[in-house]
Amino acid sequence: MSDRTHVNNAMALFIAFQQYNWQHFFDSNSLQRGKRYAREGRVLGEISLYRDEEWLILSGAVEGTERRPYQTEITLNVLDMGEEFITECSCPVSMKCKHAVALIQTFLNQMSNTPNTSVETPSPSDAMETSSDQAWLKQRWENWIKELSQPTAPVGNGHRVEAMYRLALFLDSHKRASQTPVLSVLPVWLRPSKQKSRGTGWVSPRAIEISSSGTLLPAPEAGWLSEQEECLDQLMHGEHVVSWSSTQHKWVLVSHAFQARALWALIESETPPLLFHRKQTGKKLDVGDVCQLAPRWQTDSEGMQRLQPATVPEDFLSSEAMIIRVGRGLCYLDLEHEQFGRMDGAPELLDRLQRSPPLPPEISEWLGERLHQTSALAEQLPTPMRIEEQTLKDITPQLKVTMCVAEGQLGFRHGAPLPRWVQVGAAVVSFNYDGIEVPPEESHQATGYRQGKRLTIQRDTEMERSLVRDLPSGMVTLEHLSQEATVPEHLELPPWTLLLPLEGTPPSSAIEWSTHLAGPDEWWEMIEALRQAGCLIAFSDEFPEAPTFLEPEAWRGELESASNGWFDLALDIEVEGERLNLLPILRQLLKRADFPLAPTDNEASDASWTLELGERRYLTLPLARLRALMMPILDWLGDESDPESGVRLPLTAAEAVAPLAEHERWSGREEVTALAQRLRELPTRIPMPPGFKGELRDYQAHGVAWLRFLSELGTGGILADDMGLGKTVQILAHVLNERARGGLEGPTLVIAPTSLVGNWCTEAARFAPSLKVVALQGGKAQRERQFEEALPHADLVITTYALLIRDVKRLGETAFGLLVLDEAQAIKNAASQTAHAVRAIDAKRALAMTGTPLENHLGELWAQLDAVAPGALGNQRWFGQHFRTPIEKESDKAVSEQLSRRIAPLMLRRTKQQVLAELPEITETRREVTLGGAQRELYESLRLAQHQRVQQAVAERGLAASGIVMLDALLKLRQVCCDPRLVKLDSAKKVKHSAKLEQLRELLPPLVAEGRRILIFSQFTEMLGLISKMLEKADIPFTQLTGDTPGKTRTQRVAFFQKGEIPVFLISLKAGGTGLNLTAADTVIHYDPWWNPAVEAQATGRAHRMGQQNPVFVYKLMCAGTVEERIHELQERKADLAASILEGGAERQSDGPLFDEEDLALLFAPVS
Repeated sequence: MSDRTHVNNAMALFIAFQQYNWQHFFDSNSLQRGKRYAREGRVLGEISLYRDEEWLILSGAVEGTERRPYQTEITLNVLDMGEEFITECSCPVSMKCKHAVALIQTFLNQMSNTPNTSVETPSPSDAMETSSDQAWLKQRWENWIKELSQPTAPVGNGHRVEAMYRLALFLDSHKRASQTPVLSVLPVWLRPSKQKSRGTGWVSPRAIEISSSGTLLPAPEAGWLSEQEECLDQLMHGEHVVSWSSTQHKWVLVSHAFQARALWALIESETPPLLFHRKQTGKKLDVGDVCQLAPRWQTDSEGMQRLQPATVPEDFLSSEAMIIRVGRGLCYLDLEHEQFGRMDGAPELLDRLQRSPPLPPEISEWLGERLHQTSALAEQLPTPMRIEEQTLKDITPQLKVTMCVAEGQLGFRHGAPLPRWVQVGAAVVSFNYDGIEVPPEESHQATGYRQGKRLTIQRDTEMERSLVRDLPSGMVTLEHLSQEATVPEHLELPPWTLLLPLEGTPPSSAIEWSTHLAGPDEWWEMIEALRQAGCLIAFSDEFPEAPTFLEPEAWRGELESASNGWFDLALDIEVEGERLNLLPILRQLLKRADFPLAPTDNEASDASWTLELGERRYLTLPLARLRALMMPILDWLGDESDPESGVRLPLTAAEAVAPLAEHERWSGREEVTALAQRLRELPTRIPMPPGFKGELRDYQAHGVAWLRFLSELGTGGILADDMGLGKTVQILAHVLNERARGGLEGPTLVIAPTSLVGNWCTEAARFAPSLKVVALQGGKAQRERQFEEALPHADLVITTYALLIRDVKRLGETAFGLLVLDEAQAIKNAASQTAHAVRAIDAKRALAMTGTPLENHLGELWAQLDAVAPGALGNQRWFGQHFRTPIEKESDKAVSEQLSRRIAPLMLRRTKQQVLAELPEITETRREVTLGGAQRELYESLRLAQHQRVQQAVAERGLAASGIVMLDALLKLRQVCCDPRLVKLDSAKKVKHSAKLEQLRELLPPLVAEGRRILIFSQFTEMLGLISKMLEKADIPFTQLTGDTPGKTRTQRVAFFQKGEIPVFLISLKAGGTGLNLTAADTVIHYDPWWNPAVEAQATGRAHRMGQQNPVFVYKLMCAGTVEERIHELQERKADLAASILEGGAERQSDGPLFDEEDLALLFAPVS
């Protein structure tokens, strides 16, 4: 092709694009984004142009969102551009895309900068200045009129046939290559719903299909009616497609005349089929009236007229109705009006209307005359409007911003790894010239249309630039953003759109854009600034309404006494006359990590927190007042057993709440203020009641006063004094006190370990002889007599945890005034049968006694406290989430201190070191034992095997589910350390020597010779048997106490030892670790360490307690470098946990988790 030919082709294409509004082929989004692509230079390399007969073909490469550019091609018939304008692209859209717009615009820009062409792209009015140009467009209309004048096939009418009941047609539209979609139909059988809730609904669609033999299936039970079968058969003999709304069945396209006749025959019969859009649960459709297709001229904002399909009667269809080809006719599907019906008119006319050229004002009069020259055309087409031309000059523009919402993925050009989804508010800028909106483009003229006139506006570009310069600072244009970031594909906005960085200035790093662009609700301050600057403000439909910010009109609080030592707090505020519960709001704030519980640096004195109320209403609350409300109730605010209810506070919280109640003038504040005063003035001693025999130490008198206080509050608690500090005598004094003042309605029930029943009877006889005591014991018949004869007259009933389970039903028949749980760790497992039995007892109040409320984990503390003060620590699940997990797994000191504050009013704990200054010194000595020879070899071989077994269990089941396997493995290792004979394995039977037993054999004789009285504790009763044989050989007198020792024998052996008649007492840890008074002993030997240090301390406390006159020496025998030594390390952790909770938040020695897999590896480490 010669250069001259190429220039001629380029000029021909350039003129064609200038004289014809090519932009109407593209939707506005593609048009805007394509023009932006052109400005950004995304058309790469040279644009190719060549001619093939009457076709001009423009092609080029356009940079998109993929790494490779898209290949885009424009094919144009210069003589008939309206009919033959084809765009093709390798992008997913494939045609009429933004890449095609970019290619066309870039071509026009290049031609505008080429000599012999105009510098600016002419406006449509400029293009009509020459007669040759007008002749060219007139020729295009002549071609269109010629096509329209050709006859179209008539639309036939089908004959009527009867339809069968329950026959239904699902209707949809199927887009074909032509612009008019084709009706698709799926015939089905439906049955009425049997469910009343469905009303007249239809269910169980069964599609009708043509079988391989050519019959319609499924057929009705009574057989097909011949007319019905014929219509369906004709209807379904067409092209089948898969509808997007149902991939299970193939729908039939109604594209032939015989199908259309069959369809209308079914629909217009006396019993027509049910009609639905897509499925039976979709829009149920009625058959609508017939309407007629009628063209109508529509004028755009630039005065360009286009023929559009319309109806007679006018506005018969809704704006969203679909006109669909059915056979050689048309129908409509109007979902808004829920109608389906026939439309008179030819599909060819509809197709040609949609391909009609635009009509500029310059030739509108000519076309009107041309149409009247042909009577047939005059009947089909309305006369176009005559549009006058008018030029507007010297009009002062006004800046207008239209607020809209845009969203998309914002990726970055500078190496950001991941794009981010953003939803931003955006201000689209335009200029208002006497009601005509003009975008800020480079042209000096703009066009508009108003009241039958096309307006040419002479723009004041200098004034426009001045208006933009005077805009409030802080915004950035989308064009500027696109230089830093890949503009989101879904931000379908022109480049002059304004965006708002949240911090007022654009971020220095591109990666920060997605988190620094303001959303719609963050624009309102800037919107007001734009309004103040004189801008016209408009809002798109999707932009949210302006929010309303409200402040409380009143704050209210109400305190009301509840039962069992609690009071209820209700808080609400009044907003626009409506009362809002404030407590759920405070609970939500407490959960938010960004809510400042303490003032931040540089926080303003009037700082506030904004909450969304819904319906664009926001509540502003002062931060200082919120904190003042939250802090006194913080420990209880997080309990969400019923998140919508008030806060239930223990009466012991009155001291913290009273000042706030007075300041806020809450209802019920007088009672709480008085209670707070009583809390501050809690007496340390109250008069002892008549009938109490004995003297109380100061701390015991304080304990009795504290118990009285709990009684007055109507709640229970835990007396958690160290072992040996006289908890029993404090309880007895309290019982007498309550009886004297009338605070007990019914007898007191004491539940204790079997070993302590005798001690309770003895102590009651000594300190409270006036009480009628019944100790339930013996067989079922004996206890039954006690229930019938003695219990109705008893003041104090004593039973055991073992008998409780058997007698729970009988005990439940009595209303007790007070329930006392001695050694309450017996119910530390809240799911145990014993714990459930305790909760079944009918008692007005309950008290717990224990020296070790916390042995292994915090769940034990919850179980005991919840049994005597239900709800004090919330429910078990909530307690686990808010206290156990943060403290035990995360070592959270703040939560530990919070728990200490919460339990403090309900638990009284004194240690021996705190209250017994006169108690003799206790000396602990750790005696290391070294394994050797066969015993060491046995330990190592067993350690390796058991460690492998545990690792396999953890791998298969996880650490939490492998507890039984771990404990069994560790048990075997501990047994090897004590004595290989405890291990029931063949390899262990061969080992005859025990290093630890040999150490004990060496240790005991000199101690006995010194006159020491010795307690030897072991977890293994079998080990006590081996020790007893060793003592017999050494001729050392001893006695023994295990779980199998009868109660009477137990008492005798304790008395025998206390009198000093034997030097050694062998005791199993479980049977004698609690409840025994063995102050005759001055030496304690722990033969094997136990997991829980509290259990060991309790055992030591049998000797080191009130009444002990001699220093106490404690020996702990421990095999060096073995699992026993590692147990000792874990013991220290547990002691650390107990101290931090029970002793008011003492500093923990370690910040790490209390237990993890590293501990497991430590326990199974080789002998060191």
